[in-house]
Amino acid sequence: MSKGWKYSLWAVLVVAVLAAAHVAFWQRYMVEKDFKQVELAVNYDEINNIAGYRGLTPGEGLKQFKNHGVTAVVLRENVLSDLEVAGLLEIYSGQALIDRQAKESPAWLKELSQEMVLKRDRTYLVFFQQEIYNQVFPHIKAKLNSVTSYQVDQGTYIIETSLPYINMRGTLADIGIGFSKASLRDVQDAGLRPILQIRTWQGATQHNMQQVFALYRDIPGVAAVMFNDDTLPGDPDPALLPILAAEVRKLHVPLVKVEFFSQKGLDKLGVLLDKQVVRMHTVSQDELKKSSPAEAVDRFGLAAAERNHRLLYIRPYYSSGDVLQKNLDYVDGIEKRLVKEGLTVGPFDKLPPVPVNQNLVILIGLGVIAGGLLLLESLKPGKWVLGVGVVAVLVWVPLTYLDLSMARKLMALIAVIVFPSLSLIKNLQQEGRSPGAAVVAFLRISLFSLLGALFMVGLLAGAGFMLKLDQFIGVKVAHVVPLVIVMLFFSLFVTRGWGLQEKAKNILTHPLQVGIALAAGVMAVAIIIYVARTGNEAMTVSGLELKFRSLLDYLLGVRPRTKEFLLGHPALLLILLFGYRDNRFLPLLLLGTIGQASLVNTFAHIHTPLIVSLLRAFHGIWLGIIIGLAVYFLIKLVVRYGRRYLHG
Repeated sequence: MSKGWKYSLWAVLVVAVLAAAHVAFWQRYMVEKDFKQVELAVNYDEINNIAGYRGLTPGEGLKQFKNHGVTAVVLRENVLSDLEVAGLLEIYSGQALIDRQAKESPAWLKELSQEMVLKRDRTYLVFFQQEIYNQVFPHIKAKLNSVTSYQVDQGTYIIETSLPYINMRGTLADIGIGFSKASLRDVQDAGLRPILQIRTWQGATQHNMQQVFALYRDIPGVAAVMFNDDTLPGDPDPALLPILAAEVRKLHVPLVKVEFFSQKGLDKLGVLLDKQVVRMHTVSQDELKKSSPAEAVDRFGLAAAERNHRLLYIRPYYSSGDVLQKNLDYVDGIEKRLVKEGLTVGPFDKLPPVPVNQNLVILIGLGVIAGGLLLLESLKPGKWVLGVGVVAVLVWVPLTYLDLSMARKLMALIAVIVFPSLSLIKNLQQEGRSPGAAVVAFLRISLFSLLGALFMVGLLAGAGFMLKLDQFIGVKVAHVVPLVIVMLFFSLFVTRGWGLQEKAKNILTHPLQVGIALAAGVMAVAIIIYVARTGNEAMTVSGLELKFRSLLDYLLGVRPRTKEFLLGHPALLLILLFGYRDNRFLPLLLLGTIGQASLVNTFAHIHTPLIVSLLRAFHGIWLGIIIGLAVYFLIKLVVRYGRRYLHG
């Protein structure tokens, strides 16, 4: 590759960096800096429960929580079994009513028998309050076939259905029947905002979906809607998802996405709703039993500050003593933590739209391609590299028109592979450096690696990624491929021979030493553990490590990644100080590459505020430098005194 072509690639790279910086530090950051208000929500039934310990009504309990910063209440849609337990509904099989007719029967049953013939295989729902009947009947009629209703007398209402009442999923007992007017009145009187938690039902169609959601549109002051089950109404028919989106849109409120709760089709629904989505974090009752209030407060604080959750769903602690007061203190602790993180408490902020400019995406992608060509030229120079570049451009530009989202994700993956690899290959050498020169070289390597992060952030800036409706792909690939590239390059770099084939032959024919085999085994295990700890389904973290992380959060505000500041960055600094002399330094190179790959992939969490990722990277770098220099001077000290001891 001629100098002219290299200069041209660097020029493209510089222009692409400016484009990515504009998207990352202007468009995205300007959106995030005003996205600061977090809403606290509680569950109506749970507040009803703990208020009862004090002899308070649900409305009085809600007002207590409002005085402590809560502004929203989650109303979980009732099911028939809820009403039955509360004594608001009696349920009979047809056979049971026929058997009861033969004995002493109530007046309503005698009157019902005069109006109709009871059927053995039917189910009969008996209501004694008109308000409850008026709540239930429209939902039952919309969701089921063959439903008949009767008014027996002034205060008794009967619903007949062919669906059996069996307390198992998918049967009559689990069908959502709307929200009680009493609970809605309590929420409204307390001055709070209801969040509707809607249940899924089997047999959803376009027609009954429209009927059901029309019932929700009459509820005043709704803040958001969420779904109760792991599937949405209409699943598994994908044709019904746009229908569901149209009905949710008519409610004019955002959709709630609950962290760590996978709901099939919800991300696609969020996209269909033009990304009008708010992310919610909660700590379940099972988790609360295993953690202290202080630990739960930390979780909420990190969720809001570091993962952009703007709705915190607070489930209560149940303990001895004054349960209500303890939970009010718990809410106060969460509010104080949010203020400490620079956030405000109130009705949640909705993420403003982040424009995606296709021309800027294409330009940033060209920068990644330029970096990839420079990497290929470093690995094996040849005229064919330019041919690869031409093909890459001819594929890249049309792909952005065919599937812009996939094109952005693929190019972001290439960016986080190319730039850490290129940075290490260009800057590592066999000769050692002075401490000052090594630190400068380490900073240069890290900054050049971060070009991959900058391109990724520029490519994936958008509400879909920031709300985690879409995600960066290939997390494990992004961590492993730079390892393979760098380790193969330097293994061959220090091997005798001319050309790739001769070097490879010398490696394969060289006698295998026990020490090298053991070192290779250790590195293989390290890579397996490293890969297992990356991605969304990482290995379980030990309790000791969790405490160490919490300490770092407390001391630094934003916790750096352990594998960066404690392992990767110090190892890379040691290689720069001593030089990569031969393959005995391969374990250090492995750790150093892991550090750079992790540094770049920190920014793959697009839902994390950009300033948080920058602080995490910064803390990892300066801590890594200090630890690396400390280890270096300790080694020098041990060697010096060791030599004196050996020589008398």
